[in-house]
Amino acid sequence: MKLKEIRKSANITQLQLAKALNISQQNLCRYETGQNEPDIQTIIKLADFFHTTTDNLLGHNVPYLLDTSTLSQEQNELIKEIKKLSSSNCKRVLDFITGIQIAEEEKQKIINLYTKGDKR
Repeated sequence: MKLKEIRKSANITQLQLAKALNISQQNLCRYETGQNEPDIQTIIKLADFFHTTTDNLLGHNVPYLLDTSTLSQEQNELIKEIKKLSSSNCKRVLDFITGIQIAEEEKQKIINLYTKGDKR
């Protein structure tokens, strides 16, 4: 647990944090040194106190998880292929997608102009 690091970066003393959590300073010290582990309720209180996630507090940095259940098969395949690309090639794909979106918007503008101008 990276509790000490988070506490120090927030400029909070052990005593201040212990009081806020309604635990002893000795228990907090044991949590920070790894001698004891806080129970789940204390972990939740710590995460709430520092406005972070329990995963972050515990040092478990998981990547953003995407719910792929709502995506089409093509979208899922695209994600799999993008994951294989280098950073520079990802940028090129993003630029390409942006270009497609702009082209579609411009096409729609032309259609709108044509259909509005054609009304008699």
